[in-house]
Amino acid sequence: MKEIRIEELQGDNIDPILEMAFYAFFSTPGNLEQMIKNKPFFKEDLCLALYENDVVVAGLMCKPIMQNVRGVIKPMCGVAEVVTKPEARRQGYSKKLMILALKKMKEQGQIFSTLYPFKESFYEKLGYITFHQYRNAIFSPASLVSLLKEKYEGRVERVNIKDGLDTYLNFLEKIQKKIHGMGIKHRTEQERFKESPNFWLAIARNNEDEVIGIMTYRITGFWKEIKVRSFFYDNSLAKYLLLQWLAHHSDQVREVHLPVPHHTYPETWNNDTFWGEKGKIVNREWVPSVMGRVVSVDELSGINVGKGNVSTKITDEQCEWNNNSYAFTSNDGILEVSETSEYDCELTIQGFSAIVYGCYNLEDYPFKKWGTISEEAKTKIKNLFPPAYPYLHADF
Repeated sequence: MKEIRIEELQGDNIDPILEMAFYAFFSTPGNLEQMIKNKPFFKEDLCLALYENDVVVAGLMCKPIMQNVRGVIKPMCGVAEVVTKPEARRQGYSKKLMILALKKMKEQGQIFSTLYPFKESFYEKLGYITFHQYRNAIFSPASLVSLLKEKYEGRVERVNIKDGLDTYLNFLEKIQKKIHGMGIKHRTEQERFKESPNFWLAIARNNEDEVIGIMTYRITGFWKEIKVRSFFYDNSLAKYLLLQWLAHHSDQVREVHLPVPHHTYPETWNNDTFWGEKGKIVNREWVPSVMGRVVSVDELSGINVGKGNVSTKITDEQCEWNNNSYAFTSNDGILEVSETSEYDCELTIQGFSAIVYGCYNLEDYPFKKWGTISEEAKTKIKNLFPPAYPYLHADF
């Protein structure tokens, strides 16, 4: 009979998880040593390993991340490297690890959780819901050449990411306050950029030398692509300074691949960029969707909301501490959460998480089996939790 146990791993002991992750998510055989060298950057992470007869056969990593949820920065857990050895798969090990991980999140005060799924249906059963898919704008920099005639009141500076890391992270933390859903990995892991400086950093500054935008990117080769990883700006001046910078590469690269959140519309930025065969906006190939869930309903007080109130009974099969009836009330646009004995509707944790993150149509709930909502309750929910478009940004 198999003896199954789960333990927390740290430091040099996390090698088995990294080895399984390398096999699961990378081209193998390959340079496993480079991934093992990254261990010091994971020291903030909680690593769980499942043993089968004293051999590690499955594991995951929980990353502490701060996330903007409806305008307020809250603690979140990013779940990564959920892996099982091929010979141990389909025995429920990943589910066991995830259920324990959710309990650990509760203990550590992490109110939300997100992840990049290997299979959406698996994680939905664990309470997670799918966000809007990530989009990439693909276009020729030649379509931006007209911008080179313009004299904008600012400039762009290019440095290697390792030399501009503090500038990059400081701006991310500034812009995070404006973007619902945006998460930033802890600085310990961000230090990896100094060890593997594989990105350029373009810094947009105004005439007062203030940083107003950043873009990280790499060039795959002559007449190939500029692959942009991050593209954030404070205002339109910063955006057009960075677009003008891309235009300077019109005789060097064939295409630009630019990530765009759902609250932005690159097709409106410059005429002819996405006309005909010149450009397109597509979903990201690598795990295009993020998933997220609420871990602790009673800790949601303080986030920004609309007007009014609604009460709901919530059912959560994985996090029993959420099984209760709650009153959600706006106090001058700030959410207050309390327990109640009466409620307007009944929701699963999936249905409630989708309301908080703001990315689903309430009319779909009966078909997704997320709850029963009366027309009156729908109106209350829409007033209190207006639709939103979460954009995680953090890759893990």
